[in-house]
Amino acid sequence: MEFRELRTFCIVSKLGSVSAAARFLNLGQPAATKHLRKLEGELGVELLFRGRRPIQLTSAGAALLEVVNPLVEGISALESFTYNLEHTGPVNIAAPSVLITLALHDSVTGFRRKYPKNLIRFWCCGEPDILRMVAEGDADLGILLTADVPAIYDFSPLFAIEQALIAAKGHPVNTEGEPTFSSLARWPMILMSPLTRTRRLLDEAFEKRGLQYDLVMETDSIETIKQYIAGGAAISILPDATLSARDTTELDVSPLNSLFAPDQVGVVTLRGKPLSNTTRNFITELEAGFQHNSVQTLGEVAPT
Repeated sequence: MEFRELRTFCIVSKLGSVSAAARFLNLGQPAATKHLRKLEGELGVELLFRGRRPIQLTSAGAALLEVVNPLVEGISALESFTYNLEHTGPVNIAAPSVLITLALHDSVTGFRRKYPKNLIRFWCCGEPDILRMVAEGDADLGILLTADVPAIYDFSPLFAIEQALIAAKGHPVNTEGEPTFSSLARWPMILMSPLTRTRRLLDEAFEKRGLQYDLVMETDSIETIKQYIAGGAAISILPDATLSARDTTELDVSPLNSLFAPDQVGVVTLRGKPLSNTTRNFITELEAGFQHNSVQTLGEVAPT
């Protein structure tokens, strides 16, 4: 005995018609009739007087309806409740501001189109806070610019990210050949804060080599960095996901693959924690968005 058979029986009893019940349940009439026949076969009794219109219940059918109708209505209410949670519940995402602003637009748009009643909450954080919020349950998922996470987390990659040197058109740094950390140290720099992945990689690389750089401005506003760099004030290092083809009209963009290994941007969740349907739906949209090239790679924006 299956729930679908009991539900079909209850709807037929309520509407007095197999065909009306089939339409209500979005079934073909033969399927609805099969449900009823199977239920009668399992119970060994007839449940309906089929020669009458509207259909009437036998004494066995009336007794069964009294028992199962509260169950069917309760499960239907639970399904409706679950559906409402899935389509109206919020999803909380902790991510770097640069990704929220520049890389997630297509995924968010796709999610909003499919689930317009779901609230999206973004929390702009650095890597330590992203991991903490996911671990403490304040965020359903995090988005990180590195796959290097502790073992208590699951990491699902979305796309590769590279570091890029940006400078004003005609800046002398672009004529020095293959960049080195020593050559970069000769120029003033405008950088993101120490909480960002890019800044931490740069700091670790310079400290390892006993070098220092000339920091003249620090901001997490990517657009501010681009504007000052375009004016020739300094150079900078940014993730390629923060750059667009339009940026190359004012900036020279050079890959730094010889200095920094590519990273993976991906989704971080707490290992072993069940994910809500809303969270799974958002992750699905993230994966679909990046599979359809919603983020340009450095090779697409850098001049050839």
